Amino acid sequence: MDTRPILQVRGLKKSFGALEVLKSIDMDVSKGEVVCVIGASGSGKSTLLRCLNLLEASNGGEIIFDGKPIQDLVSRSGRAGEKARNAVRSEIGMVFQQFNLWPHKSVLNNITEAPILVRGMSREAAEEKARALLTKVGLIEKINERPSRLSGGQQQRVAIARALAMNPQVMLFDEATSALDPELIDEVLGVMRLLAEEGMTMICVTHEMHFARDVADRVMFMDAGVVVESAPPTELFNSPQHERTRRFLRRTMRGAEPEASLH
Repeated sequence: MDTRPILQVRGLKKSFGALEVLKSIDMDVSKGEVVCVIGASGSGKSTLLRCLNLLEASNGGEIIFDGKPIQDLVSRSGRAGEKARNAVRSEIGMVFQQFNLWPHKSVLNNITEAPILVRGMSREAAEEKARALLTKVGLIEKINERPSRLSGGQQQRVAIARALAMNPQVMLFDEATSALDPELIDEVLGVMRLLAEEGMTMICVTHEMHFARDVADRVMFMDAGVVVESAPPTELFNSPQHERTRRFLRRTMRGAEPEASLH
């Protein structure tokens, strides 16, 4: 893993009216690193990802991607601003809780649209890329289907393929399995595990504690808009340093882990 940070966050703040959601977040993410962000609902995890992907404007602090500040691009108006934001999003891909596929387009067209329009790829090259990605996620036989004919797990795997089609340097996953039935979760986590094994830089907001423990290089626990603790999974899950972390893990892993491991 390259230790040079591809993404740096310094003092990031975000408020919605009087509600302060992010309170001076600091984090570095190196190339090839997998960071899993855990915490209770409302702790600011998804807002952090939305700020990194320029879907939300921060109220303070700095986001540096590949050595360049990017947070001010959110407020730029006109076509130039839209073009600049799309350029960043092509490098920082995001997979959402909901699949957000175009229902009137085939799986193939869902995947090829952005590479053609944003990256300027030829249709032939984009379709070749789409076929390779659908093979990777195990859905090549669904290439001409509409999303409505796919299961939730299949739709989410198409959404992952769509994000990967842009050749991003970083992938953000915002609770990618939360909208799925339990029996479909493993097929999406399997794709995410494969990406991690291949060296994809990933920031994953997740409630899947076993996934975080097994796949992450680092686990970051957030609570009430702050990073309470950030450590390798063996340290954070076995010997959490903060009582807030211990309380959260006891609640979420009760019945899955022996209580003694959360001392």
